[in-house]
Amino acid sequence: MSGQSITDRITAAQHSVTGSAVSKTVCKATTHEVMGPKKKHLDYLIHCTNEMNVNIPQLADTLFERTTNTSWVVVFKSLITTHHIMVYGNEVSFPTFTSLKNFK
Repeated sequence: MSGQSITDRITAAQHSVTGSAVSKTVCKATTHEVMGPKKKHLDYLIHCTNEMNVNIPQLADTLFERTTNTSWVVVFKSLITTHHIMVYGNEVSFPTFTSLKNFK
């Protein structure tokens, strides 16, 4: 059994049902588990920034929503994931992250 909480598993399952692989991966990258985001999740999100059919504003909004969580671990992992995307992701996605009004 992994260190994911029941809440993390339920949230990931909800995203699986709705068919949002990006939201599911953001959820899995920003779990309550006290360790850094898994490389495979970060790599997938970086890959998504290079795809034409991925909704980058939705990705940014999902990460922003995770920063409002009450758990400091989830917030910290959300910020790490955002930083990772802005450093290693496609530069086309950068304006989306910097234009979020509530993220500043």
